[in-house]
Amino acid sequence: MNPEYRQLTRNALLLQLEAASPAPLPIGTLRQGIRIAGIQLEHKGLEKELEYLSSKGFVDKHAATLSAGHQLYTLTAFGLEYLEGEGLA
Repeated sequence: MNPEYRQLTRNALLLQLEAASPAPLPIGTLRQGIRIAGIQLEHKGLEKELEYLSSKGFVDKHAATLSAGHQLYTLTAFGLEYLEGEGLA
């Protein structure tokens, strides 16, 4: 994946989370959203991008209350500040 495509993918993920905030989103919903945005990414690639965003503090990853194996993602305050700084939120 080239740097421009990676940036587009990460921004699309953050924008989806911002639109849903404060509700968390599962990876399946995020995958559907990036497909609608025209981004083709395999499940492993999507997990990698979400892990990156989480490690940088843009996204929180946590287990669902009723199913620890079900991961949910939310936008952090830092992620929102990034979007605002880029004029995206």
